Amino acid sequence: MNQPSLESVIGYTFQKRELLQKALTHASKSPIHLERQEFLGDAVLGLTIAEYLYQFYPDSPEGILSKMRANLVCKQALLVIASDWKLAHYLNVGDGERNKKGLLKSESIAANAVEAVIGAVFEDGGWDKAKTLVLHAWKNSLENIKPINLSDAKSQLQEQTQAFALGLPLYQINDFGVQQTPRFQAKCFLNDQMIGEGFGQRKKEAELKAAQQALESEIIQQLKD
Repeated sequence: MNQPSLESVIGYTFQKRELLQKALTHASKSPIHLERQEFLGDAVLGLTIAEYLYQFYPDSPEGILSKMRANLVCKQALLVIASDWKLAHYLNVGDGERNKKGLLKSESIAANAVEAVIGAVFEDGGWDKAKTLVLHAWKNSLENIKPINLSDAKSQLQEQTQAFALGLPLYQINDFGVQQTPRFQAKCFLNDQMIGEGFGQRKKEAELKAAQQALESEIIQQLKD
């Protein structure tokens, strides 16, 4: 089965196809590459998401909106879009950037290319076309995101331990590698005793889950009794 064109996947047809070609070219392949478009796309993405959140969450303060936006434009969010677009198949990279199976060695290349494609659409079609692309690609993520509680599990745990003069929780991170799911393991220690463990695709996610488990541990529960 023939692979569909990226234009059909993203729902946009370029007037200047060289802009798309540049957005799909890594610096390891050519001196004409995606980095400047990545810079432009990052700004377009950030503003589009910020405008959406500002309009749809009128009662949320700036701090919460900022954290919501950060979760929607982070590397992991970009990798979800790259996977949806199957972007890795379209990228032009140097031979050293793919393994023997033809897979990208670095996730960052695909994440950066998502922003570059957004930047290329902005260059080619202007703000409205780029905004439409982002809102369509991020549709599921935007519909499912909820306002974030700034007092997260890590903060709550630290407040509990400091209130009882037990010192600060410490986190040990194990990175299993980019090809592993989940990638990170976090262990939460209090005075050399492990009281929580968590896993996630991002370090912060793993740490939050470890902190949440620690909050539910016997040692913390006894403090509340």
